Amino acid sequence: MTAKGTAANSNTWIWTLLRGVIALGLGIFLIVGGETARTTAAYVVLIYVTIAGGMQTFSGLFNRRAPGSTTDRIRGLVGLLGGLVMLVLLYFNVLTLSTAFIIIAILVIAFGLLGLFEVFFDRGGDRFRVMPVLVNVLLVALGALVFYSSSREGFDLQLWTGLVLVILGAIVGAYAYFVQKPQPQLASNDI
Repeated sequence: MTAKGTAANSNTWIWTLLRGVIALGLGIFLIVGGETARTTAAYVVLIYVTIAGGMQTFSGLFNRRAPGSTTDRIRGLVGLLGGLVMLVLLYFNVLTLSTAFIIIAILVIAFGLLGLFEVFFDRGGDRFRVMPVLVNVLLVALGALVFYSSSREGFDLQLWTGLVLVILGAIVGAYAYFVQKPQPQLASNDI
């Protein structure tokens, strides 16, 4: 492996870890947030999708030749632009909360499905990895929760969104630290 390839790989785990920490923090905030309005759940999901989309767009732009980089950029832009537009529309009360939740659900499901597409069909010569499948299935589940909550009167969207984000953050963070983080070379290997 070249020094350039090693440097790129050493930074990848940090970006992944940051995504996990963001999801974990937002999830914990939702769980312990108390009696905050349903609007908090919408903002949290949109902030997560916007940040994750921005990070994925950034990563896709710098790794243009990597397998799946086109899907990365498309997925990243869907999350980044969709999240930003929805944050602005929600902040300025352009949409009703019910309409906003439906659009958010569609956005999160699209974000997750694009991730699943990349994992199964656009990975090039890369080996199949289970981790991205779990993350994207959880994102689709998060969108499905929003749809489910709109049809159920007593469903606590804030709690369930928080739990999904905590699980998502823990999985992503563990993956970054235990799988992606470069392992130090043993001194005996250099001899």
